[in-house]
Amino acid sequence: MSLNSVTLVGRVGREPEVKYFESGSVVCRFTLAVKRRKKDSDEPDWFDLEVWGQPAQIAADYVRKGSLIGVSGGTKV
Repeated sequence: MSLNSVTLVGRVGREPEVKYFESGSVVCRFTLAVKRRKKDSDEPDWFDLEVWGQPAQIAADYVRKGSLIGVSGGTKV
């Protein structure tokens, strides 16, 4: 088993979309623009992010379009 992890720092590209479920779960979706390390390109890399639970509620309350945020996550493979 290995773990893939990523840490991203960038600006939010659009207002977060929040969805509440009858079960009490919360999901928050938004895009993140991250500048490339190489200086030869002005185009950012775009990431579609989906956050669940308490972090989703925090994002819904505080994250807005243009906010500079950092996120980290990982998956087991």
